[in-house]
Amino acid sequence: MLITAAVLEQPGEPLALRELDLAWPRAGEVLVHLRASGICHSDLSLMDGTWPAPLPMVLGHEGAGVIGAVGAGVDERRVGETVVLTFTPGCGRCRFCLEGRINLCTTAARCMDEGVLEDGTTRLSLDGRPVHHLALVSSFATHAVVPAAGAIPVPAELDPGLACLLGCGVLTGFAAVVRRAAVRPGEAVVVFGCGGVGLATIVAARLVSAHPIVAIDPLPAKRELALRLGATQVVDPGETDPVAAVRSLVDGGVDAAFEASGIPAVAEQALGATRTGGRTILIGQPAIGAAARFPVYELTQFEHDLLGTHIGGAVPALDIPTIARLMQAGLLDLSPLVTHRFPLERIDEALAAVSSGRAGRAVLEIA
Repeated sequence: MLITAAVLEQPGEPLALRELDLAWPRAGEVLVHLRASGICHSDLSLMDGTWPAPLPMVLGHEGAGVIGAVGAGVDERRVGETVVLTFTPGCGRCRFCLEGRINLCTTAARCMDEGVLEDGTTRLSLDGRPVHHLALVSSFATHAVVPAAGAIPVPAELDPGLACLLGCGVLTGFAAVVRRAAVRPGEAVVVFGCGGVGLATIVAARLVSAHPIVAIDPLPAKRELALRLGATQVVDPGETDPVAAVRSLVDGGVDAAFEASGIPAVAEQALGATRTGGRTILIGQPAIGAAARFPVYELTQFEHDLLGTHIGGAVPALDIPTIARLMQAGLLDLSPLVTHRFPLERIDEALAAVSSGRAGRAVLEIA
């Protein structure tokens, strides 16, 4: 079938809207009519070449839509399901899946590196030439073929423009708080960087009754949005030393510090804001090879936990439906997160909004 998709053809160039051929789903796969896609900073890192990728490739990894067809071995009753897509469905066979660490699935990692689906091939082509998938999703398109396990059912009444964020940004912030850091009610939290993931981390920290919740960002609009979403105090790192500011607000430092900017120097600040015996959680993703310096003596002597995290340590098949139920019940309002919505045809404007830092989250609404 013919679809419209935004294709990255060369690093540093704008995405090109192309009419592509999309093959029918094979065994264990489903065809999804996409309704919305979030735009993540990771997409920008692929576009500018910070992260290498096999090209050409259809970008986008936060998708929501409706299953339109299924491949062999998939229950036909799934046709018509409203779903959120995940890039870590889990193969169920590798060491990490068997350990319950679905987010580190080696099959998903291979598919990400090679730009293919699980059988090592693509369903996308242009004039007979293969076009690669991004992370088993490729949601900057009208349709996608994905693993059936990667299409996770959610309530049909959810706004697709909010539900799509459960595929990455919101899931990452939520799981980083409740799984990786296991924040408890009343614990003090700081979030360095109020982009999409940082803001989702603030939402999750409020959900579990963390207090106080300190947000640090150089942009006034981001600090204002952080307060709307649950931060109790904000700090402008351009006006004051953020570590000193946090320690003046929370005696001895916070229980859990989240670094969500992907800047190594900020990761060092996050550790400096953490109390003795506390947890520093690194969420932001820097360029490959970037390094930070940490005082090993303090890590050992004061038993700091310095934790890396990939999508927050989430188990998507469990955590995405959980977040969706909280949204459906009115216990989790993500609407302030989405500050910009664009049709697929205006994807260049959408990417510019994300790149400028003006957006909380920008979403593509796909007809």
